Amino acid sequence: MSPPNPGASQTNSPRRRIILAAIVLVALALCAQLIRQHLDIEWSTESIQSTVARAGVWAPLGFIALVLVRQLLAIPSVLVLTSAGLLFGAPLGALVGGIGISLNALLLFSMARFMGRDWILPRVEQRYPDFERRAQTAGPFLVFVMTAHPMGVLTPIYLAAGVTRMKFWVFLLSLVPAALFRAGCYAFLGAYLLDPGSPGFWWAMTILLMASILPLAHPGFRRRLFGLRSMH
Repeated sequence: MSPPNPGASQTNSPRRRIILAAIVLVALALCAQLIRQHLDIEWSTESIQSTVARAGVWAPLGFIALVLVRQLLAIPSVLVLTSAGLLFGAPLGALVGGIGISLNALLLFSMARFMGRDWILPRVEQRYPDFERRAQTAGPFLVFVMTAHPMGVLTPIYLAAGVTRMKFWVFLLSLVPAALFRAGCYAFLGAYLLDPGSPGFWWAMTILLMASILPLAHPGFRRRLFGLRSMH
């Protein structure tokens, strides 16, 4: 009888976790689509507003849940976050939107860790030897910037952060203030969306535009951000 191979066991464990995570994701996606059809959610702020409003006093929690699973429902975050302003006004809309983004990010981060960081990271470092060092130094900055920027890409960044050795508390500190800022920009716009000629609407549009453009106008910011694209 041959002795057990510890190396094979260590290799197969992350693979089993990946397979399990994939099965769970498919099941969640199917359930989400059934829920979307049942609730009749469409790609519009009016549809989202109507769906959440049906929750009554539980509407804030319902909205947070909607932001949490928005990828599975195939609903753009811009529509969801803008709807927060229509539903709750700018301050509360920013809070519930920021909480939803943060919980969604923590879910994706934890999922990437569960799927086998120890199995995925060495393979990434085989192609990009400098990947982990860059992730340690620039990773929190990238999480903050992409989350705070109104047009920043979220899902790949959170999954990538989970694959690195970034500390959970570092990820959290980089994430939460930026999530509240991003949600606040869209909630402010949503609060005045039905009154497009008002000063509040133009202030909201100005803030959103400045938050999108001004960071890219800074040479040092551009140099650091675009420098992250090079992994060698």
